[in-house]
Amino acid sequence: MGAAITIRDFDPQRDWAEFVALNYRTFRDSVPADEPVNEAAFKQHHAWLVAHFAPNDPRKAKVFVAEVSGAYAGHVWVGNQTDFFTKRQDPWIFDLSVKPTCRRKGVALALHGKVEQWARQQGLTLLGLQVMAHNEAAQKLYEHLGYKARAISLKKTL
Repeated sequence: MGAAITIRDFDPQRDWAEFVALNYRTFRDSVPADEPVNEAAFKQHHAWLVAHFAPNDPRKAKVFVAEVSGAYAGHVWVGNQTDFFTKRQDPWIFDLSVKPTCRRKGVALALHGKVEQWARQQGLTLLGLQVMAHNEAAQKLYEHLGYKARAISLKKTL
């Protein structure tokens, strides 16, 4: 049997460096390998996103951290996203990230279960998220959890 997974509230003082590093890695991995990226601009944009969506501000976001054997294993970060079509503010999972060494051990399921429980306690009736087309493992996880595709983003190289 594997090590126990503990889910707790995010503590900015304790978790900031681990959170930002894992979030950056996930954000960077979201760009398909064949897409050129200006790394300096990308890092600057990531810093802006973290500042703007403020995982450390409980008025803007809720973050839960997973630990395995007392070590940071991953996190789930939820905030509000304006629906493009309805302009409704929907609860949105900005990031559900698990360290590579902790994947396929139930950490993502535990994190999602916690954020879903929290959302229900807040009286929320839906959760949204975005998953990249090349991230098939995450797509399968979210389908297993009951998510349905609502939009598909397409690009064409000219």
